Amino acid sequence: MRLNLPSLSALHAFEMVYKLQNISAAANALALTQSAVSKKILALEAYFEQPLFERQASGLVPTAAAELLWARLPPCLDELEGVMQEVLASRDGGGVLNLAVFPTFATKWLVPRLPLLYEAHPGLTLNLKIQLSRVDFGGTGIDAGIVFGRPGWPQCEHHRLSSETLVPVCSPGFIERHGRPADMAGLTAYTLLHQTSRSDSWPNWFDAHGIAAPPKEQGLHFELFSMAVEAAKAGLGIGLLPAMFVADEIKRQALVELFPPEQQSDSAYYLIYPKRKAGLPGVITFKRWLLDQH
Repeated sequence: MRLNLPSLSALHAFEMVYKLQNISAAANALALTQSAVSKKILALEAYFEQPLFERQASGLVPTAAAELLWARLPPCLDELEGVMQEVLASRDGGGVLNLAVFPTFATKWLVPRLPLLYEAHPGLTLNLKIQLSRVDFGGTGIDAGIVFGRPGWPQCEHHRLSSETLVPVCSPGFIERHGRPADMAGLTAYTLLHQTSRSDSWPNWFDAHGIAAPPKEQGLHFELFSMAVEAAKAGLGIGLLPAMFVADEIKRQALVELFPPEQQSDSAYYLIYPKRKAGLPGVITFKRWLLDQH
């Protein structure tokens, strides 16, 4: 049997009072009277049988109990709000999906295809959350993620989307100023652009062709692929970039493909989501659409 929990309105009032540490300001933010907000806080204190705020001349000071409640409450309210949105959206057969995706995949591949997604599934609400490292499904409200790697995500379903091929590229202006490499070994004489989280890409590429790689510190380093793409377009050097992220630039001749794309490892792009979320309408709808794109 579940506990008789406090009302959501009381918890929202606590959230605002904690943030502002002032009853009057919280009342204005919530469009309530000061008396109404005070009663909600008193009701919570009665429920927990301990004070949540100390009333001092300088304002309200959260107690240890309030700090504990604040540490746990916002993620719970976010999760509950997400559930409500999903149920409401399910009326239209689409659902809500909070998707974690790294920035370059979002801007270069996913976002340009969103019109196709919404045309096929107008009832789907897709919320994109940027992630630069491991997807965290614990208390973050994230339902699914698009990641690059190898299978091995505990308690998660995964679906392979595509492998990754890397292609050496530079701008036409770079070739005009520095000349085009005569062969693959000739790349070692040029400024190379590195992506921080894939720092072994160039060394592995050279190693696969039996070429001694130049020291990494001789090149320029960027945290995101999108930065490396822009650096290559600006003529700062030669980038070894995923072909899917520079296909449009090559087509528009903003970048020049120096050598054919090659698959460097058995890592690939995957859609992953916790097994407990496999039945969410948003996950089901997006998964079917995404797999059809590959």
